[in-house]
Amino acid sequence: MAGYKKGQETKQKIYTAAKKMFYHFGYKHSTIEKIAEEAGVPVGLVNYYFKKDEIIFEIYKEFCANIRKEITNQVGRKLENTLQAHLLFTRVFFAVILSNDKNKEMYKEIFTNELLDVGAEFMNETDFRRIVYDFKIDISDSIFHRLITAEYGARRALLLDRYDRLDSVRNKDLINFLATIAVRLAGVDIGVIMSNVRKSDALFNEMDLSTLKFLY
Repeated sequence: MAGYKKGQETKQKIYTAAKKMFYHFGYKHSTIEKIAEEAGVPVGLVNYYFKKDEIIFEIYKEFCANIRKEITNQVGRKLENTLQAHLLFTRVFFAVILSNDKNKEMYKEIFTNELLDVGAEFMNETDFRRIVYDFKIDISDSIFHRLITAEYGARRALLLDRYDRLDSVRNKDLINFLATIAVRLAGVDIGVIMSNVRKSDALFNEMDLSTLKFLY
């Protein structure tokens, strides 16, 4: 039991050190050696607990989970459907990412180099399946997966084109569009989409994002 606890403490120490290194140096320049030095552990232990890209996934997963938790705690009772929840999640996601230059550069490195799988991005299959169910969209599994892939590609292209100039307030219409690419392609009425956009915008303005962090 003591050995397990020590192992978990070491793993957390490495994880925390990696977040700090990614924040200061970015993904490419945060070597395993730098992470090990910051954590105060041998290089072999870093390799034992994590591959470098696995740390990125864990950071991303933790960040997304924290966003969902804050949405649930602050405005969850006011959400009417999964599309509103997804729109709100996307607005919060980019508000936090774009509010800090280091976080902004790190996320650019993630999507530019495709460090996350398609299914790990913020329009995940679970969200989309629930939206399909909520709006009674009749599509096959093959079309469903094509829409997820299409959204990922379109979102990445739009981000590559606009990211350096992207502002979470001035460009909220683009951010809302990024959140609804697959939904639009699936055939949800644009009037319905915009009604849900307005609702999620109102809920976004009620939220306190001060406790949400991506890296540091």
